[in-house]
Amino acid sequence: MNRKIWEMYKSSDRGREMIDLFSFYADTDIDIFEKKFESIHNLFNKESNLETSFSWMYLISDNITLNNLGFQEEENVKDFFERFIENFEISIVEEDKDGNLIKSLKSQDQIIHKQEYRKICSIINSISINLYSIYPLFFFPILNNERFDILVKNCDSLEIELPNVPNSVDKKSLVMYYYDICESLDAFSKVYDLSAEELSACVYDFATILQNDTEIKKVLPEPTNVWFTGASKSDYKTTFQNLTPETVSGWACNEATKRGDIIVIYCLSPQSFIHSIWRANSDGVANPFSYYYSRATVTNPIEIPPITYAELKNDKYWSNVPIIRKNLQGINGVQLTARDYEELLKLISCKGFDISLLPKLYSPSIEIEVHLTSEKEVEEKLLIPLLSELGYSQSNWQRQLSQKAGRSLKAIPDFVFFPRGERHFQNAPFVLEAKYYMNSSNERMNAFNQALSYCKMMSSDLLGLCDKERLIIYRRKDGVFDRFNPSFEKHWGNIKKPETFAELKKIIGKEVVEKMK
Repeated sequence: MNRKIWEMYKSSDRGREMIDLFSFYADTDIDIFEKKFESIHNLFNKESNLETSFSWMYLISDNITLNNLGFQEEENVKDFFERFIENFEISIVEEDKDGNLIKSLKSQDQIIHKQEYRKICSIINSISINLYSIYPLFFFPILNNERFDILVKNCDSLEIELPNVPNSVDKKSLVMYYYDICESLDAFSKVYDLSAEELSACVYDFATILQNDTEIKKVLPEPTNVWFTGASKSDYKTTFQNLTPETVSGWACNEATKRGDIIVIYCLSPQSFIHSIWRANSDGVANPFSYYYSRATVTNPIEIPPITYAELKNDKYWSNVPIIRKNLQGINGVQLTARDYEELLKLISCKGFDISLLPKLYSPSIEIEVHLTSEKEVEEKLLIPLLSELGYSQSNWQRQLSQKAGRSLKAIPDFVFFPRGERHFQNAPFVLEAKYYMNSSNERMNAFNQALSYCKMMSSDLLGLCDKERLIIYRRKDGVFDRFNPSFEKHWGNIKKPETFAELKKIIGKEVVEKMK
């Protein structure tokens, strides 16, 4: 973080207003608290219902008090938080005849039972606001738990290294991940001597200035996969009203979803039918704070004539598709084959809809080695032949280049281009990390973090990732690699297209990278 720019922001009208907005604590006047919370909600979480957010806020606050979940004497923060989540539960709160708050004992009024960690994750935003107001010296407010990607992007802009997201199977570790985030942000605040309200303003507002108001690219990549996901009754009443091509929404998805992929939205209620075809506007993100672990944003909706479950069940082809045979159980994030999508287009066409308006899967025109079995084969059969076409010879890069990281540890990037400097202390304009298959957002995030650590060590301006499916290139902009907006991302089968190859050569061609030395 640039201290000079931060000081300018902090003294500006915008900075002072934002810092004051986050100045709400347990002893803040209730009217002032509600006014500030409403402003923060409208700025950072406007997709959700304000009234519902308030209801959760106060319900959680009452249950914290009634369950005696406050700090205990001489208890450290981590021990407190572990005790807090292990004993956290929510019941409807009522008033007795003397006006005292009591928990309802009716079974139907038990909203969250102890150690229902999946449900706790889904309301971490409301929990975190309460913890922030009680103990702002450590706890950080999560303002929109459905857009974890925004928090990650903002932290990247500030070069705050967040810990890797835990595996979705261990629900308790996902709740504890909130503590891990707070720990990382607390360390950052100590380095830059930030108060609690300054840290919040820095992460949620100042970080967006450093991003230079970069918009998500409007041109989507070619679709290479098709996915099913389901919509609920509430989705039907809200998201599906007044759709426009610019509509953007968040959905449960498969972690392997890639930006540009085709998303088939199936309404589960009030009727059971395929409603519309969308495009993924972001990669699938492992979101520890969502009831559905994997999320993606979708856009470009095209409503089609309804294709009902009965029609699919009675169709000669679709009746044998596994998800239909399973009666749509577990529909969110189910991958459809190219043949599935082709048959779906036939059904849509039979209803008189012009299917030329719908996205089509991209079909590469060249043969690509598909029987790869290791990271080494990805390097030898895909990456190195491409580097040769880009003008490189083997003397232009070094593999497994050892670098000092601390007193004795050595960092070893897979490919380092045009390294220079003393042995073990080189700089290089381009670092590329090869993997066998990054088949989840967690694996991709971990690979990115690994390559990013090499780039920081070697002052690199280009970061590359590849696996058996695709090549991804990131360029440092304004001092930051934006993990959510790579400069180039294509399947290997697409790279041989003349215009795609020309695009790639402008970014990592030998002549370009060599001049960056």
